[in-house]
Amino acid sequence: MKLYHPQTYEKLGFDLILSETASFISNEEAKERCIAIAPDTNVEYLTAELKRVAEFLEMLNFDDPFPGGHFISLKKIIERLDIEGDWLNTRLLDQFHKWLKGIRDIRKYFKNRTERYPLLVELVSSLPFSQQLINDIDKILDQYGNISDNASPELQSIRKKLGKSSNQLRSALQKVLRKAIEQNWSQDKEITIRNDRLVIPVKAESRRHVPGFVHDMSQSGNTVYIEPTEALSLNNEMRELQIREHNEIVRILQAITNKVRIHLPEIEAFREIMIQVELIRAKAKLAQKLKATLPTIIPDGERLVYREAYYPLLLLKSLREKFQVVPLNLSMDRKKRIVVISGPNAGGKSVTLKTVGLLQLMLQSGFLLPVDEGSEFRFFDSLFLDIGDEQSIDSDLSTYTSRLTAWRQMGDNMSKNSLFCVDEFGSGTDPKMGGAIAESFLERFVRQMAYGIITTHYGNLKDFAEVNSGTINAAMQFDNKELKPTYMLMEGVPGRSYAFEMAKRVGVHNTIVRRARKKMGTDEIDVERVLKELEKKNSELKSSLSESKKKEHRLQQLVEKNERVEKELSSNKKQIINEAKREAQQLIKDANRKIENTIREIREIQAEKERTKELRQELRAEMPELSEAENLNLPPITNKKKKKNGKRPASQGNGIKVLTDRNFKEGNWVKLKASQSYGQLISIQGKKGVVETDGLRINVKLDQLDKIETPKQKKSTNSLTYTVENVPAKSAKLELDIMGKRVEEALNEVDKFLDEGRLAGLRRLRVLHGKGTGALREAVRNHLRGFPFIDRLSDASVEEGGAGWTIIELNE
Repeated sequence: MKLYHPQTYEKLGFDLILSETASFISNEEAKERCIAIAPDTNVEYLTAELKRVAEFLEMLNFDDPFPGGHFISLKKIIERLDIEGDWLNTRLLDQFHKWLKGIRDIRKYFKNRTERYPLLVELVSSLPFSQQLINDIDKILDQYGNISDNASPELQSIRKKLGKSSNQLRSALQKVLRKAIEQNWSQDKEITIRNDRLVIPVKAESRRHVPGFVHDMSQSGNTVYIEPTEALSLNNEMRELQIREHNEIVRILQAITNKVRIHLPEIEAFREIMIQVELIRAKAKLAQKLKATLPTIIPDGERLVYREAYYPLLLLKSLREKFQVVPLNLSMDRKKRIVVISGPNAGGKSVTLKTVGLLQLMLQSGFLLPVDEGSEFRFFDSLFLDIGDEQSIDSDLSTYTSRLTAWRQMGDNMSKNSLFCVDEFGSGTDPKMGGAIAESFLERFVRQMAYGIITTHYGNLKDFAEVNSGTINAAMQFDNKELKPTYMLMEGVPGRSYAFEMAKRVGVHNTIVRRARKKMGTDEIDVERVLKELEKKNSELKSSLSESKKKEHRLQQLVEKNERVEKELSSNKKQIINEAKREAQQLIKDANRKIENTIREIREIQAEKERTKELRQELRAEMPELSEAENLNLPPITNKKKKKNGKRPASQGNGIKVLTDRNFKEGNWVKLKASQSYGQLISIQGKKGVVETDGLRINVKLDQLDKIETPKQKKSTNSLTYTVENVPAKSAKLELDIMGKRVEEALNEVDKFLDEGRLAGLRRLRVLHGKGTGALREAVRNHLRGFPFIDRLSDASVEEGGAGWTIIELNE
């Protein structure tokens, strides 16, 4: 995007937006790149960049924390790698190691998020990544970023000798120091280091009593630091080992640096990707702060729609100083592509103009905008600016000359793909001549089909906008009662300057105001009166419309709430019925199995009366939901063998032939579909029947039966009756207490709690984790953010326990 004013960034405040964005960046290279961001016209790049920022914003708002802790600068590392034979020292190698692990962690983070963040995944996965370099460095560095003892066998051997030599040296020095203390030659009990050698402190007057080499003296001169004769050879040995250790470390670092150097092209490519990711993250963080969104963008469209659009710098200031900002609502198209804004001084004209210019700069630099999602934007090839808000020591003539130069430049270069912003158009010279020249330029701008915002007090420009296609008047509103601006823009009407009202407000004497009115002339006073009346009626109309919209919005909310409640009730009902059916089916299966086992045991052991009673009680205890106590009447069975014709085939039903006939009648032989038990249909009541089998009577639905051929043996008439329907659904808890539990155990309980709540059709659940350090609360919320069926997580109200509880709202 071509900018024709050398101070466009400063005039519109884009430089401050870049500084605010850079404050979210720690990487110096990314910071420098951020400050250098410039608006672009490449539609493909801008579309992708804006979507990437929108994806990152969604991640910040609704996903797990992004692993972005390793965005370090690679500048010094690249410089070392570029010089053949140079090597990375331990600190730089550790930084590079963390940087590599940062890339690995980011790629791992996006691995299962391809559908949610496709463009970000494409960016970070565009190059192949090898774990081998990380593994190689892992073998060299310990967890603190130092060279590990195991980095090489030679280093391990040297360090073992160093440890042994150090112990011997300290032991020898301690012996000399203890003697010096006993003889009052020293008052200090600590061994110290001077010139990289271990020494002991000795009083200056006693130094001849301790043979050795004097390395240093205290500032006061009262203490000298002596390397005793006994320690000279041990210190020499230590020094030699330290030199060998240093040389081995250098060799190790040179070797690993050579391995890294081979991958320099890939490293530089990943470096660029990481800088891009850091810039996208910073833009997303700014968007999060501004509550910005991605508006509708039609790159070569004809409309600009600003809905609830905020001037970003004013919005940032309001967040710091806690005051309300009035948003801009404005629409432009081919028929009204140039807006002429008039109204009182300090009424918001310049802020409106800067809002349009700055939002366009931000959009074409890949920033999301603080506007309502219903806003609509397009891209421009060039931006022209003339904001005359600078104080100058030059004459009015020279100031006006510079403004004329700017307008001429606009006229010479603007096209239908240009946007221009001119503040106080025509000012700087004699009003009549200045107004005429400005109107002539405006005619040219209209012919060039450019889009623009103009602020002015000149009546001839307001008149021009009123009657010419391509232009439209707009007015900054003013509160006549309070005598202060409202900062709201009103389209379609010219604005008043409110000079007389402002004069009264600042205390100008009434005599002067009256004289000024007379000098203005009746025609102009009449125009002012008409405009004043028009503004009043328009304000009343807008107020009425606003109230009507509020009521309509409230009604719509009530309708939506009612629809949600109906859906919720319907969904809950279906879930409860389905759960009840599932439990009933399971109970029927369990009941059939138990009954068959009981019958088999009675028949096999030919049980006595007491044993039969025990079996009946066991059956009643295990099937309380299915039993009807008044009908639970298991007959006594003696050891006598039953008559042949009173004994039926085994309940396994071997040899049973199922009939296709579904027309059931009393006396038919039937088999339960859910088991191998069969018997005789005793009675039929509607869609239900009573089946007698082995002395038991079962109430069952007919559609759960199959008709079979009549068995050769007859059925016993003694019976035990039970019902297999109306099974109650299991109830779910509304609250879960996980206070004091380990995170893993707590999360397992939360998962089970959620499953039960969903099956029961609940929409609001409460988890008690307590306040404490907040670790359990964060673990639970981070875990829950990954569930798509959760609408919202929040603290409970103060009355309900506040931050000690997490409220879970489930969707349908």
